[in-house]
Amino acid sequence: MLSRRRPETIALLAALLLGLLPGHALSAPEEEAAHRIGYGLAIGYGYGVAPRDGQKGRDVQDVRTLAIEPTVRMPLHTFGTGEAWYHGRLDGLLQATILVELEPRSGSAAAGGVGLRYLLGREGGLRPYVEGGVGVGDLDFDLSSQDNGVSFFIHTALGVRYPLGDDFFLIANVLWQHVSNANIHPPNLGIDTVGFRVGIELW
Repeated sequence: MLSRRRPETIALLAALLLGLLPGHALSAPEEEAAHRIGYGLAIGYGYGVAPRDGQKGRDVQDVRTLAIEPTVRMPLHTFGTGEAWYHGRLDGLLQATILVELEPRSGSAAAGGVGLRYLLGREGGLRPYVEGGVGVGDLDFDLSSQDNGVSFFIHTALGVRYPLGDDFFLIANVLWQHVSNANIHPPNLGIDTVGFRVGIELW
C-alpha cells in the first residue's frame, strides 16, 4: 500500500509525475494570468482635431476633454511561443468612459463599451500594446456642430504597460477617439480627438 512506502519513494514518484507534464503546464506567468480578472483606472486629455473638411473651423475642432476611464480586463488567449516576435496575450476589456468638456464650453459625456487589447512580450517587463474599442453613451457638450444625446464612442490606442510589482502595473498610451451619433439626430459632424491616458492596473 502507498501509505507504507518510504517518504523518499513518494517524493521520487511525485517528481517523475511532474517531469511528465509539459513545460507550459507548470504555471508559467502567462498561464497563471489566463484565469484572472484585472482592474484599472486611467485619466487623460483629449485635443480636438478635424480630419474631415466639414469639421475645419467648427466648434468640434475646438473640443478639449478630461477623461476618466475605469476598466475591467479579462485575459482571453496567449499567442506564440516565448521566442516568437509576436508572442503576446489578447485581453478583453469592459470599459467606462467619462468625459468632462473643458473647451469650447462646459459639458460632460459618459459611455460604456467593450474592447480588445493585444500585449506583446512576456510578463515581467515593459510590454507594448495595441487596443481598440467601441461603446455607446450620452453626450452633453452643447455644440452647434454635434447634437447632444445618444452617441457612439470608438477609440484606438498604442501604449505600454510596465510592472511596478507582481500585481501592480503602470500604463500609458496615446489614442484617437471618435464620438458620433450616426446621424440619428443631426447635426453630426463628429468629434475627433487625439490625446493620452495614464493610469494603474491591478490583477
